[in-house]
Amino acid sequence: MEVTIAMAIAAVAIITLLGLIPQGMKTMQEAGDQAIEARIHQSILSEIQLTPFESVGGGGSPIREFDNTERFYDTQGEEIEADRRGELEHIYSARIRIPDPGDDLPVSVGGENYAGVDFGGGVNENLRLVVIEVAAVGGRDSGDNTFDWSSDANQSLISTYQTMVAKMGQDYTN
Repeated sequence: MEVTIAMAIAAVAIITLLGLIPQGMKTMQEAGDQAIEARIHQSILSEIQLTPFESVGGGGSPIREFDNTERFYDTQGEEIEADRRGELEHIYSARIRIPDPGDDLPVSVGGENYAGVDFGGGVNENLRLVVIEVAAVGGRDSGDNTFDWSSDANQSLISTYQTMVAKMGQDYTN
């Protein structure tokens, strides 16, 4: 009788522990995705911060070349170069937005019209808003490597990072 009761108690304990394994695995996968998405964000942001606000010979801003671009990353958060996209399946996609005043913001941050940064003296040209959206999209995009960033069904997959980038230094003329 005692052995039967002990076996019943052990069976209940084992079944309870086995029930926790799927939740623990899901939590571990989500934590891994968050770490890799943060790594992707930091990598893109570092590249943008090293880009000058204005080109040396005049013309447009080199930082604007990042706006509305999409990048693809592997399981470790390493960027997949354009010439290797056919060989490797990407797991993460990142979209970069650097809106000008008057542009619409991405849906993941409200989709409203961006007015710029104003400290009471007009729009500050020395600050740029950078919105980086990262999504774990392995197997969720179509064959042409596109991900529908504005779909309501996909909003839960997107991690959004908003950062202000400041123009550093000052050019002086005599």
